[in-house]
Amino acid sequence: MIRALGYSHNDFDPARPGRLCRGREQWVSGWEESEGERIVRVVVSGATFTDDSARDAMRGLTCAGVNLGSLFRALFGESKLLAFKEEGEIAMIPEYAERGESWFEPRAGGRWVDPCERWRAVIEDPEEAGRLVAEDLVDGFVHVGKGKKLSPELDEALFLLTGHGDDSKFPLSRFQPLAMPAVLEHVDSLVCVHQDKHGPALGIYSKAGDACAELIEKVAVESGCLPVPFAIPPMLARWDRALYELRMAWMNRTSDEFPVPPAPEASRWAGRRPAVAKPAKEE
Repeated sequence: MIRALGYSHNDFDPARPGRLCRGREQWVSGWEESEGERIVRVVVSGATFTDDSARDAMRGLTCAGVNLGSLFRALFGESKLLAFKEEGEIAMIPEYAERGESWFEPRAGGRWVDPCERWRAVIEDPEEAGRLVAEDLVDGFVHVGKGKKLSPELDEALFLLTGHGDDSKFPLSRFQPLAMPAVLEHVDSLVCVHQDKHGPALGIYSKAGDACAELIEKVAVESGCLPVPFAIPPMLARWDRALYELRMAWMNRTSDEFPVPPAPEASRWAGRRPAVAKPAKEE
């Protein structure tokens, strides 16, 4: 089996966020905005498959066996992260978390209720951040940079982001995209745990939009994965197309054999023009 780590880097409009994750997740419905404050989104996911058709692909970071602690360490160094969860299951809340409001959430149209509790936690160990993602215990993280601090205003912005979500329905909904600019007023970046087909993906939202392709590729290689760039978020895109375009680029720069075996039949993308990500609009 081939293990791969896919990533994308795109402009993102919170007022026009588009789809999420091929039907496994959707955005929380928001108010009307003609245009949002544009930010940058980097999405990272993974997959395993046997050939470049990717027909048998298992999709998600945990499927690819990537070291999530190494990914967090590469992206944020040893900086502290604030983990947050809206509908936390009582028995699954970390012992070190700061627990907040608790309530009973109606499920299945009110046929039963589940006890839920909001929590926050400062995470100093990247390996622990990776564990929370792998075990689906957290909605996301914020990276509080130098000169910024945790504040009641940040907590209010996080509630606007997650407070109207619903983890019980399918597709689940966790995040209100129009709240992201409010969160980013207080932090350097916001990490949302999105859902790929079989496991989690990370959406990293920021105003600065620093390119981190080299960092992600380094983590992929260290984890024994093939780094695969995507023109759009990998949780929405086809792996066979991304692999075809990567093969074409590979053949143009090296005579080494491409590390993914070809499928028995020719790629459906042969002869098509490679997809190109749209450049971010200048301010």
